[in-house]
Amino acid sequence: MRTTRSPRLAAILWGAAGFAGLWALWELAALGVANDAVLPGPRVVLWQFEQHAGGDRGLEFLGIEHSSYGINLAWTVGTAGLGWLLGSTLGVVAGLGAARRQWLRDVTEPVLFVFGAVPVLVVAPLLLVWLGTGPVGKLTLVTFFCFVVVAVVAQSAALNLPPAVEEYAATLGLDAPARFRAVVLPAAFPAIVAVLRLALATGIGLEASAELLGSRVGMGRLISLRAQQGNVGEVLSLSITLGLVAVLLDTAVRAAVAPVLRWQG
Repeated sequence: MRTTRSPRLAAILWGAAGFAGLWALWELAALGVANDAVLPGPRVVLWQFEQHAGGDRGLEFLGIEHSSYGINLAWTVGTAGLGWLLGSTLGVVAGLGAARRQWLRDVTEPVLFVFGAVPVLVVAPLLLVWLGTGPVGKLTLVTFFCFVVVAVVAQSAALNLPPAVEEYAATLGLDAPARFRAVVLPAAFPAIVAVLRLALATGIGLEASAELLGSRVGMGRLISLRAQQGNVGEVLSLSITLGLVAVLLDTAVRAAVAPVLRWQG
């Protein structure tokens, strides 16, 4: 098979082909069902999104503060992004610190693994009961999840570096801080980036799921209300919109760290 000269262009073309294939399968499935109340086609979903994206008085009557999809999307993504930033920063610091200090690892490792094994859907109702259904409870939930996941992976990535590598660096005259900056951190960085991307996408999903449990704003609340109305098309359009925004944010993160990971090829 002939290889392409532009891997990036090939990836874009394959991605477009996957999107076109999904669109075609969706259209065929909708034609087979022949009932927009059960499975509307993509063109029907797109039309419904265009009709209500700017606002819907019916949603405001049901208790939504702002019915514009843009405002609710910004609320959900903004809250999730802030929780991701706080939790991931604390997780990277705690994970790398535990990898460099045995006593700190002895203290944090059991706690992190215990909380990592607890299903988030179990933690979510508890936090919402203790902290309320306002933004604080949801922000705490996303921050907590990101902290635990990122800390565990950052610690494991730093510990996976063979001791001989750091010992060789020590023979070259590098002290502990210099070895951390020049050897440990670059070796752990690819795994940390991978878990940061995972935490971002999952954090957005967690924020929307928490809004399903109680909120007056946010994409999760809109999806809940549309589901109660039996409006499958709007549920699909809101869910797809949230997923597309997550993909765009993931692309932005990848682009931001690409210069640092250029050595990977």
